[in-house]
Amino acid sequence: MLSLKESEVIKPVEIKPHSTEVKIAQRFSAAANSYQDHNKLQRLSAASLLSSLFVQGNLLDIGAGPGTDFSACYPNRLSMDNQFSAVFAVDIALGMLHKLNQSYPDYHGVCADAQYLPFSDNSMDVIYSNLALQWCADFPAAVAEMARVLKPGGECHVTLVAEGSLHQLAELGLRVNDFSTVEALKTAFKLDIWQHLDVQLIPMTVHFDTLKALLYSIKGVGASVQSARASIAVADRTPRLRGREDWQRIQAKAEVLRLPDGLPLTYQIVQIRARRNA
Repeated sequence: MLSLKESEVIKPVEIKPHSTEVKIAQRFSAAANSYQDHNKLQRLSAASLLSSLFVQGNLLDIGAGPGTDFSACYPNRLSMDNQFSAVFAVDIALGMLHKLNQSYPDYHGVCADAQYLPFSDNSMDVIYSNLALQWCADFPAAVAEMARVLKPGGECHVTLVAEGSLHQLAELGLRVNDFSTVEALKTAFKLDIWQHLDVQLIPMTVHFDTLKALLYSIKGVGASVQSARASIAVADRTPRLRGREDWQRIQAKAEVLRLPDGLPLTYQIVQIRARRNA
């Protein structure tokens, strides 16, 4: 699926990652093989985000992980010049890109940071990012980068985790870091650059048979490293480190929260759709 030569789109950039970002990349790479066993939330959020995504031209997936099937998003797989469009998949973790290449060999996998996108100005028609940009140390910088690489009139469709998520973990006595507010995320989209800004807060609850499965839904996708902005993640202090007695106590508290579908874990998901000004 190509509409532009890769050399015409991808440009070298100087990246000076923070030590936290290096750790995040390492943790997500280590989780690449287990990711799809624990990504209940990611699949639920992706289904919602993809439901209104239609692509003509180049698509950039930021925080691509092991890959997303975008085939249903192309109403016309041929572009105006009768060449196929391209999917560029960016991830900070090489391990994720190796998995992506196995499932989607036609995608152009690029190891990069969302705050320093290695793409030419005005080179992308659509940007998609599902539960990835909350890892950025500087979210407004990532939004500015999206605006730079989008063509005039190009669209971005993103989801992030927001304030009020994971309250069940706090009830169990586990530390939950602060999440960004909806207003803070919204204000990163400057109105002189973006138009048709649609922001929705969508609660999403996933259920698990056991407390261990619930905790691994976070750790198993690589999200147990604290982000640079402390915007998501549970601390590495999991109950298994507190001793058997304390673990049994937390399990008993978890059972009080059990619903017919299982142990609940609720996220407040911010879904943002915006178009770059022409």
